[in-house]
Amino acid sequence: MYRSRQLIPRITRFLLILIVSLQPFSNSVVEERDFKENPLAISTSLAIAVQDEYGRLPADRSKPAPTRAEIVNSWQKRQDAIKSARFAWTEQQTHPKGWLPNPRFPEREWLSIPALLIDRSYTVFKTLAVDGNKMRYTFELDRGEEPDGVDVIAKGRGLDKGLGTRRNYSYVSVFDGQMGKAVLSSLTGSPPSTIHQGTMNIDGQNLDTRAILMALRPLDPVIGHLLLDRAVTGGGRRIYKGRSQGILEERHDPSGWKTGLWVEPERNCLVSRYRVAFEQKLMVDIDIDYTEDLRWGWIPSGWRISEMTADGTMQTVVVAKVSSYNINQPIPIEEFR
Repeated sequence: MYRSRQLIPRITRFLLILIVSLQPFSNSVVEERDFKENPLAISTSLAIAVQDEYGRLPADRSKPAPTRAEIVNSWQKRQDAIKSARFAWTEQQTHPKGWLPNPRFPEREWLSIPALLIDRSYTVFKTLAVDGNKMRYTFELDRGEEPDGVDVIAKGRGLDKGLGTRRNYSYVSVFDGQMGKAVLSSLTGSPPSTIHQGTMNIDGQNLDTRAILMALRPLDPVIGHLLLDRAVTGGGRRIYKGRSQGILEERHDPSGWKTGLWVEPERNCLVSRYRVAFEQKLMVDIDIDYTEDLRWGWIPSGWRISEMTADGTMQTVVVAKVSSYNINQPIPIEEFR
């Protein structure tokens, strides 16, 4: 009996030591580490740490994953061939209540309409023109009247969840290579316009132009992929929509954000998906479609944007369809001023 009482404390201490020693292995999430720019270590870590949909796609072991140098070379050839371009497209937008912005890529019309109380839908007409490092981005939006109980009175009780009076306006953002300007104007005559000016391209990293600019200007230091120096390839190849894909993924920045690109080596490393994540949570997902131009190669024809909402779900918020484009046609300098 006395010997048994002595054994109990010893067994308890042993179990506690065992539990503590096993604790680091109980976490199923792969920790991201800083490998001091060792490319092999970074790639290995990336391959292990693929947490999202890419890692669950069918593997393509018939070809090696593209290297960053191969991706950059393909992008450079395409960028050198296309000096200027003009695109027009239409977006069917759904603004869900609880929509969450991301800190990297602004969405102007989303930020100007608070995601309050109810879901909303809009049809938005957009254009983009680029010529060298010059850019012009525009959109028009007609926000219908919604009862708010103050400016617009609802006909029934409990319907005063709207934003009030109708707002029909245009947004024009230009950069002539030296100065940038953004003008927000009412299309109904009032109130007066607002103008913001500066020495930068105000919409150079707008989320809504990512699909086009990643095809036309992926290496531009202002409107291209600014995070290339932080990006590594890894995870092997995967099959998505019947095509072989590689991944070019940024390591997390100090605040926990990162961007991942799915690229297709057999189609000049075009970007088929553009994804923004916070820690291990996907926040933005752009799925891009292309059409083949016999002269200029693969051109974006449409895209779908899904984003995280406050309830933790991903929702499709944009369905975009390109209506027209032209490439390497002269664009007057006045359009960029």
